[in-house]
Amino acid sequence: MSNETALAIQDNQLLEPLMSQLVIPSFVLDSKGSVIIWNNACERLTNVKASEIIGTKNHWKAFYDEQRDCLADLVVKGKTKELNELYKTHSDDTEFGFHAENWCEIPKIPGHFYLSIDAGPIHNSEGQVIAVVETIRDITEQKRAQENLNRLMQDHVTPTFVLGAEGEVIIWNKACEVLTNVKAETLIGTKNHWQAFYDEQRDCLADLVVKNKTEEINELYLENNDNGDKQTSLHVENWCQIPNVPGHFYLAIDAAPIHDPAGNMIAVIESLRDMTESKLSQEKLERMAQYDGLTNLANRRAFDERLKGDWSLAQRNKKPVSLLFMDIDHFKQFNDVYGHQAGDDCLVAVAETISGQCLRPSDLAARYGGEEFTIILPATDKGGAYVIAERVRKAVYDINWKHSGNSAADRVTISIGLATITPETGQFDESILIKAADHALYKAKELGRNRVV
Repeated sequence: MSNETALAIQDNQLLEPLMSQLVIPSFVLDSKGSVIIWNNACERLTNVKASEIIGTKNHWKAFYDEQRDCLADLVVKGKTKELNELYKTHSDDTEFGFHAENWCEIPKIPGHFYLSIDAGPIHNSEGQVIAVVETIRDITEQKRAQENLNRLMQDHVTPTFVLGAEGEVIIWNKACEVLTNVKAETLIGTKNHWQAFYDEQRDCLADLVVKNKTEEINELYLENNDNGDKQTSLHVENWCQIPNVPGHFYLAIDAAPIHDPAGNMIAVIESLRDMTESKLSQEKLERMAQYDGLTNLANRRAFDERLKGDWSLAQRNKKPVSLLFMDIDHFKQFNDVYGHQAGDDCLVAVAETISGQCLRPSDLAARYGGEEFTIILPATDKGGAYVIAERVRKAVYDINWKHSGNSAADRVTISIGLATITPETGQFDESILIKAADHALYKAKELGRNRVV
């Protein structure tokens, strides 16, 4: 033991007894690489007594049949660049110092061990290394369980990956490779799995579980079933642009933590299902349920739902909401003169014209029924609504579709009723807006049609 190391230990008389009682196998090398502490747990792990090792550089014999550096030796010698040659897994960005993992044949103990090893330097006041502490954990059972799980997962038809407790990829199965076109070898041991699913870095569902940040699910996913129970699985769904595969995918994603017998989370498993085709079919059906089959405008059901929502929003924000009710003038006579096929063509042309005047995404044009149409205008006062209504009326007039049975003109025209209301608190029934617009439409017809009232 060097004088400097001896003085450092003397300055803290608790170091040696504390190290000796640690349940984690640990030993300490001085700045020359000689063993100065070999604790009881290290004796039990290797079946090598401290008396055989203290003061020597023979600690390698406790772990290997042939001489080679331990992790602490690499730190003492400043040769940590050799980590890659000596250990299967390694890292130098831990809080303790350096981390490594590897299979090991402990000479005096039968069996094959997988050890997790950490080594950290102790510095003097001038920043010089005066000793290195190495701690060792036997994680053989955990590693074998992981390898068994990996073997099971590799042939699983469901795309699946597993993150370790620190968020690193430990399993990336073949189905996941097929889904993302990203090979396991490029991701295992890294935290770069997000690159398989996104162009910009963001957490996957498994990351939220690892980091205990599941409250952020709503910000990242379209649908989720987060019940606040971190011990159970989570389910989310979202559209996703997979960088290495052309197209737009709708994925159903499940993630669940894996715990050890003590209840500590040791891994998180995430599985994915490509539900793009079923989602597109569902959206098509929903669109059919919300849109009029002839004119492709929103139907009565969609109109009722939107007006209810816009009414509630206007009530909260104390903003006006306007409604236009429109009717093709003398449409029965049009059908009588030109036939029902021409009538359908006329409805389509008028619908396209009305829809074309809805310039804001928030405006909704709908077919209310028969030859009646509506436009909902959120956050629009009466003056603004009148300008839009007059623009719609003129656009239909300018179609110049012949209508000999129209008393208002020699072409197809529409009459428009306009109503604007700023809902008051407690005024829950949006039907009063419909009644007001319908009454205004009646007035427009009474006054000669082809006008806005």
